[in-house]
Amino acid sequence: MTFNKILAAATLGLLFSGTALAAVQTYSFNGTVESGSLLGEAYSGTFSYDDASLTGSGEEWLAIDNLDMNFMSSNYTETDATAPAEVGYLDGVFRGLSYSVNTAANPFTFIAGTIDDIDAFFAYDATAPALSGTGNVIFAPVPEPGEWMMMLAGLGLVGLMSRCSRRQHA
Repeated sequence: MTFNKILAAATLGLLFSGTALAAVQTYSFNGTVESGSLLGEAYSGTFSYDDASLTGSGEEWLAIDNLDMNFMSSNYTETDATAPAEVGYLDGVFRGLSYSVNTAANPFTFIAGTIDDIDAFFAYDATAPALSGTGNVIFAPVPEPGEWMMMLAGLGLVGLMSRCSRRQHA
C-alpha cells in the first residue's frame, strides 16, 4: 500500500471516528413568523440533549437538558415549558423540537416534524383565533469542539497528501 493510500485511510478514519462517540447533541434554531398578527417576528435559540439512549428504531423522544431562546424580546428556557421539552426521532432521523410555553402574552409551541425536521414548525396562539399564526423553523447541529479539531486535522492531512502527491509528480 502506498503512502498516499495509507494517509487517505487515516484521514477518513479521523474524520469519521468522532461522530459515533458523541452523546450530547447541541442544536441551534431560528425562524420567522409567517402568518397572523405577529407576522415577521423572529425567534432563535439553542438546545442540547443526551442521545446515548437513542436506539434508532421507531418513534423516540429524548428530554432536553438545556434550552435557551429569544422571542419578542423575551428569553425562555426549558423551565418555562408547560410540559417537558423534548426532541423527536423517527427511525434514528431527527424530527425537531417539541416545546410549549403558555406563560407568555402570546403562548407558543414548537412542533416536531412527522418524518424529519423539514416539516417541523412554530405556532402561536394570540388572544383571538384569527390573530394566531405559524412560522418556519430551521435546525442546525452545532459541532462539539472535539469534532472541529477532528475536521481540521483531516483537512490538514488532505493538504499534506496533496502536497506530497505534487512533489512525486514533479
